[in-house]
Amino acid sequence: MVGAFQILAHTPVYVWFLLTYLVWQGVAATRTKKRPLWRLLMVPFIFMVLGIWPLIGKSASDIKMVAIWLGAGLLLALSGVVTGPRVIARDAASREVTISGSIVPLVRNMTLFLLHYALAVALALNSEGTQNLTLASYALSGGSVGYFVGWAFTLRRNLNDLPFAGRSV
Repeated sequence: MVGAFQILAHTPVYVWFLLTYLVWQGVAATRTKKRPLWRLLMVPFIFMVLGIWPLIGKSASDIKMVAIWLGAGLLLALSGVVTGPRVIARDAASREVTISGSIVPLVRNMTLFLLHYALAVALALNSEGTQNLTLASYALSGGSVGYFVGWAFTLRRNLNDLPFAGRSV
């Protein structure tokens, strides 16, 4: 039996940097604040890369895995639309947006991180019976991408609904 300390000690250093960044961004999102658009898009970019990664490689040809990935993505896209960012204002000249503060990004970031981490640990520790864990990993990856596609749709829709001065964001 592998202990928690061994699991944490064998976790790659970049994972701790990623966790720190996700917590920092989640806490920052709890306050209504003007942010550069690129910074607002960093967390979705990270989770979309993590979500698309399983489709790269030999298992991408497994139609069952791809179907699970797509199905989970479609299911979670709606929650991304519902919980997407609420844009209060935008400044086209500086490419900054003011987003309403919310606890949702912090909860979302921690939930997705912990689920990805737990599945990675379970896959690393369980050499037998990895098929169910792999299916869960594909569902989580597809769900992450679907959520952030819905999230981006809401962001874009909110940006289009606001008046602006200058060129669009």
